[in-house]
Amino acid sequence: MEYGYYQLGYPMKLVECGHFITKRGWTHKVSTRKSDTEILIGLSGDIPLAIGSEKFNLTAGKVLINFPTETIFGSTPVTVSSDFFWIHIINQAPLNIAKEGPTKPIPENLAILPRSFQMTEPDRCLVLATQLLDIAHHQGHASSADYAATLLVTELANDYLNQVQSDTTDESKVMQIKEWSRLNINKELTVRTIADHFEINQNYLAAIFKKVTGSTVKKYLNKLKIDQAKYLLLTTTLSVQEISEKSYFNDYKYFFRIFKRNTNLTPAKYRNTFTSTFLNNPDIDPGYDIGKIVSVLEKGIDEKKLF
Repeated sequence: MEYGYYQLGYPMKLVECGHFITKRGWTHKVSTRKSDTEILIGLSGDIPLAIGSEKFNLTAGKVLINFPTETIFGSTPVTVSSDFFWIHIINQAPLNIAKEGPTKPIPENLAILPRSFQMTEPDRCLVLATQLLDIAHHQGHASSADYAATLLVTELANDYLNQVQSDTTDESKVMQIKEWSRLNINKELTVRTIADHFEINQNYLAAIFKKVTGSTVKKYLNKLKIDQAKYLLLTTTLSVQEISEKSYFNDYKYFFRIFKRNTNLTPAKYRNTFTSTFLNNPDIDPGYDIGKIVSVLEKGIDEKKLF
């Protein structure tokens, strides 16, 4: 994806702007930018668009940027009534178009706009866009519209950068949660106990964990326990009942059901399928990272030769 790095040493130069309303069947005509950038902000409906070979759908709260020299056109006719703001600006300071997103630290004199993104806090930007249209279409000082356009660009950039920084923060927090949970898997962990330890809201914990990992906290905790059970099945002669207990499952029937759900095999079948076993001490430290060891043992390799 392309990113525009707009230097803010000088205000943007507003070329023109407007509020476009379309009915079903309309198709955006082919339009090639010269030295200006076109910013489209979706208000309602769904407008199929293409920039070069990339296709997009401009929907409510979505921002689409058509950088200088690029061509935009409708990929298919609009199927529902739709409307959007459009703003054409020229950067008076240097503009760099890159395929790499922002890295930290982000200079304060830069406004970074990606090709496309969904605003998380659209109200502020929509108010500024409405104000820009009002300023631009009423007589007044010529630079007023330029500064209003510059403010809108910086707020759009802020919305995007806040998302990037939030994602980074969430990933860091989830890594801490996963590591702490792994080290404390021998305890009675729940979403509530983990949230209490990290002093965060349970719903927030569940939401960021799902966003970052694609899984629930409960599934992750069960996976840690199942990895423990797999290790013991492959490296000891303990009974399945004993392994259930040493894998921190309080309910044997629940352990059996979760194990089969995760592996498509019963514990006994799993042990018999991977016949190469290496007997070890079954008293494993609860924080021992055995996930990668299990994958090695399943291939019939003694982990002591590698770790």
